[in-house]
Amino acid sequence: MSSSSKDYRRGILCMSLAMMLFLINDSMVKLVTARAPADQIIFCRGAFVAGFILVWLAAARPHVFRYLAHPGMIRAGQRGMLDAVSSFSFVGSLFFLPLPNATAINLSGPLILTTLAILFLGEKVAWRHYAAILVGLFGVVLIIQPSGEAFNWFSLLALFGTMCTAVRDAITRSIGMQIPALLLTLATGVATAGVAGISGLWRGWPPMALQDIAILGAASLFIIAGQQFTIHALRIAEASVVAPFRYTSILWSMLFGYILWGDLPNPLAGAGIVVVVSSGLYLLHREQKRRRLAAETAAATPI
Repeated sequence: MSSSSKDYRRGILCMSLAMMLFLINDSMVKLVTARAPADQIIFCRGAFVAGFILVWLAAARPHVFRYLAHPGMIRAGQRGMLDAVSSFSFVGSLFFLPLPNATAINLSGPLILTTLAILFLGEKVAWRHYAAILVGLFGVVLIIQPSGEAFNWFSLLALFGTMCTAVRDAITRSIGMQIPALLLTLATGVATAGVAGISGLWRGWPPMALQDIAILGAASLFIIAGQQFTIHALRIAEASVVAPFRYTSILWSMLFGYILWGDLPNPLAGAGIVVVVSSGLYLLHREQKRRRLAAETAAATPI
């Protein structure tokens, strides 16, 4: 699939908005983590995601259910399972890793996804694009400031979860427009709730307060919206183009921190913000230049 300049800009906007929505979801889920185990939280949120989508489709778009027999639903199921494994791997690593370290590992995802896009999706990426992603990752590290002594073997678990997320996004791109986006999110909700439910069979879960259930229900709406924006971004623009804009999650988190709690970044984090923004602006400039040259070449080529 090729993308126009308009699709490219829309894809970046969608990915950036998705990161904001996921951050809101994470903030809401964090309110519940002190009172419920991770698998119970993941199960409830996944069940809400699946339930909301099923109700919406049954009421407003029942014709979409015919796609359940589409061969592409196999890859949709694979995508959902990868999302579930990614969620458990990353949440599991948080019990043994400081959050900044786990986040820094998780944000290596754009590099992994760009590599997968080259190897399996046939996308063309110049060395400057790779360099800009690496520079952006360096900026993220400056902002997060993980401690070297805190990295341990559970860093591999966080890395495994990040790789699952990258493969999930590559599958999303490969599915294209074959399956409605809501069915992809439905498959994710079902798979996540299923895996979490199996995990809870032998652990047992404590009763949850109605307030916590309501919080997870609201969080699931942000997950659905974030998933829709992510899927749309990967459908209309190359994965290697939109992947680096996952770094905007860091910028969103710092903006929310300032608005809600008045937190200001230290000088090192401030330098990291400049690096991340500069990396994104450079990628925008390079892509616009590449597309302009391609258009000029096509116009000059005789028919």
